[in-house]
Amino acid sequence: MPLPQTVNASGSRSCAERYARLASGDRTAGRIMTREVVALDGGFTVEQAVASLRERADAAPSQFYVYVVDAERRLAGVLSMRDLLLARTTTPLDKLMRRRVLSVPAEMDQEDVAKLMKRTRYSALPVVDARGSLVGVVAVDSVIDVMAEETTEDVHRIFGAGPDERLTSPWHLSVRLRIPWLLVNLTLAFAAASVIRLFEDTVAAWTVLAVYLPIVAGMGGNASAQAMAVAIRGIAVGEAARVPLRTVLVRELRAGSATGLVTGAIAGSAALLFHHEDRVLLAALVASSLFINHVVGPVWGASIPFVMARLGFDPAQSATIFTTTLTDMLGFLTLLGLAAAAMSLAGP
Repeated sequence: MPLPQTVNASGSRSCAERYARLASGDRTAGRIMTREVVALDGGFTVEQAVASLRERADAAPSQFYVYVVDAERRLAGVLSMRDLLLARTTTPLDKLMRRRVLSVPAEMDQEDVAKLMKRTRYSALPVVDARGSLVGVVAVDSVIDVMAEETTEDVHRIFGAGPDERLTSPWHLSVRLRIPWLLVNLTLAFAAASVIRLFEDTVAAWTVLAVYLPIVAGMGGNASAQAMAVAIRGIAVGEAARVPLRTVLVRELRAGSATGLVTGAIAGSAALLFHHEDRVLLAALVASSLFINHVVGPVWGASIPFVMARLGFDPAQSATIFTTTLTDMLGFLTLLGLAAAAMSLAGP
């Protein structure tokens, strides 16, 4: 007896090709899906289904699940290969299948698909059109490629490089992608340098402060960057949706206070050891500046990605430029400001 007709998503050209064109060049589920997926009619028995899958093994060699469609090719159910092999051969698929099927629309962003698969731990997800018709399937290996691609782009954005820049990119493309953020960085660097200009007399009177300026600013920048990295990851993997911003900032405030105490104590001890003139005051100023920068820096670093996301921007887009500049300005202001105040109180 001939086998009943098997429905193949790749064989339905009018539907699948339309969604392939829709996804072309876009970052959608339709772009990363494969149309080589075998779908079976719900009226098939298990015996007929197994025979049909064997016949079409070359069409979908890595199929993880068996998808069931109705007469109009709408996705009706799903069952695993294990369910199929362990069931009685005479059982109809529509009696065996699970009717609640998690599917994704062809227009869904590929990064959202990757997050969904990571959360559900499914090996594949069916892709449907606006009518609910099966047009393809996204497999886990495609999602791994997407996650690697998205991670690369986030790293590029964090440091102000274009997401499309590669080692093989033309040099003029790199210049065009990098120069806008470098100019922003240059402008902000002048703003940070202007803080030092406000305290020229203080630096001239106590030149050893110049030694500790980059230490205080750099340590604050590192603490801010650490908090920013955690925040960006939390937004990327969906953790941020479950954690209030206030909780995140309180956590960073506590962590920054603890790290500020440790680094401030070590840097203050170094000032006591290596300098002799006014070393107690210098040690207190360095320790206090580091503590303040470590308290404010992580809070600022964790806030920036959330603010950018709320404003509709990519949270990773050159956030380091803004966090580094602010912590530099804060480091200069705290160390030089506290020194100027101390010198003023000490008198001539």
